[in-house]
Amino acid sequence: MENRKTVFDVISQVFTIFGFSVICLMIFSYMFGEDAKRYSSIFELENNGLALSTLAQFLLTSTIIVILRQLFFTDVVLKNISITVRTIGMFGLVVVMIVLFVWIFGWFPVNEVKPWIMFLICFTVSAGASTIISVLKEKENNKKMQEALERLKEGKE
Repeated sequence: MENRKTVFDVISQVFTIFGFSVICLMIFSYMFGEDAKRYSSIFELENNGLALSTLAQFLLTSTIIVILRQLFFTDVVLKNISITVRTIGMFGLVVVMIVLFVWIFGWFPVNEVKPWIMFLICFTVSAGASTIISVLKEKENNKKMQEALERLKEGKE
């Protein structure tokens, strides 16, 4: 049984993803900002900070990811679809969104291979980590539900 999500749950998810993204950007900016400025609009302030436009772009990215998550992982729109298909569909659309944002916002040169390889590595690691965390969380919730069901059965006997 899934709890009904409120607007505050959705906002919390947006800012969790946004916060994680900004922390990563801060680290990358501090470490590589001076060198990365010539490759990416994200690092236009070098290692002195992040531009408001960059923060707004990543807030938009976080919002779209949460909307996609709501569409793919609740039964509101998609019904009777396996978790595997949902996961592949969501990650596929996230990749499409990021590719569009790379092109629209000039996050890195579209015609260079190295930035794409770095993006794919970072995306794969973060997608894998979030998938593992989600699976572990689901298993923990299932275990709690099973234990509660067993306690309920014992109470009726």
